[in-house]
Amino acid sequence: MDYLANLNDDQYAAVVAPIGPVLVKAGAGSGKTRVLTLRIAHLVNHHKVEPGHILALTFTNKAAKEMRQRLKPILGGRLQRLTTGTFHAICVKILRQHIEGKLGHYTRNFSIYSGDEQEQLAQQSIDAAPEVSPDATDVNDLIRRISRAKSRLQTPKMLLATAENSNDSWIALRYRHYQGLLSESNAVDFDDLIQLAYRLLSEHEDVLDAVQQQWRHVLVDEYQDTDPSQFSLVRLLSEPVGARPRSLFAVGDAMQSIYGFRNADHTIITRFHETFPQASVIELKTNYRSRQPILDAAYAVIRHSKAVIPMQLNAHQQKQHIDKSVIFLQYQHGKEEAQKIAHEIGLMTNSADNVGAFGDVKREGRRPKEIAILYRSKFMSR
Repeated sequence: MDYLANLNDDQYAAVVAPIGPVLVKAGAGSGKTRVLTLRIAHLVNHHKVEPGHILALTFTNKAAKEMRQRLKPILGGRLQRLTTGTFHAICVKILRQHIEGKLGHYTRNFSIYSGDEQEQLAQQSIDAAPEVSPDATDVNDLIRRISRAKSRLQTPKMLLATAENSNDSWIALRYRHYQGLLSESNAVDFDDLIQLAYRLLSEHEDVLDAVQQQWRHVLVDEYQDTDPSQFSLVRLLSEPVGARPRSLFAVGDAMQSIYGFRNADHTIITRFHETFPQASVIELKTNYRSRQPILDAAYAVIRHSKAVIPMQLNAHQQKQHIDKSVIFLQYQHGKEEAQKIAHEIGLMTNSADNVGAFGDVKREGRRPKEIAILYRSKFMSR
């Protein structure tokens, strides 16, 4: 099998792992996308799985497109039968096909509201309240609270039942009003796509049977960024059917979870073995992107984390003679920091003469395009 030829031992173990619940804990730069795509190829070529029975879930359209591009040379024309897409895109597909006559007044031609349309409905819900919010909740706050509730599969009724104070109750009632406006317009928001798809599958056995017959093998990219509703959907889609075992292949790294502000829950990946006791867990620890000093510095930052158990990565590149230790410098204010960075770049490009932060004046005449400056906010670049 040529597609397995250049894998390292850990990557190979992940790709050929027995069918069942599998978690691949993929450190940064460890080849997770390659492993995920080759797992699909292995299901088709080795296990003789019909491509139409495979569902690969991603968080971005770009990731789904890249996956298909990598698979095309291996699967050829069979690739057309494979289903890849974001959680939202796949849920739209399920809802368009099955929602009519099953969930309220929704038809398969429902609209998807976001941005201005969503804000208008939220504002109408606030304006319709008989009293103002005890905590002065505005449109953005209301949308955020509704989104968080939906990510936890909480209906307005459930949210009201768990309200801890008067503002929580106010939010729940506005949520109910907001949902009524959506329903009247035969519309959903993006969070509804996941929640309604889950409801449809869990409340209508015929729909679940049809979907599980179609997609018998579920793969998930960036598993660390799933929220509770997405996790519940994945667990439902991949349930064992008769003698057919659960076929779930999840790839992610709790250390790379960055979407908490979008309701992602990194503990979902850390509890994988607890959720699926028979799961295989494989770690990818070889990094193909950075050299060892960078990896050691990153590990030094995160090794004391109480939220995750970090992996210590090993660099595939071992050209230590061109590496330098990571240097951490602090300055009194932003202006001084900017001046020092500019001066250091001048030294690196041989356009300045003084001793730099690295303590030497011998430079290799680096080209500006070889130098990168990373910053958290765009205004800092000025």
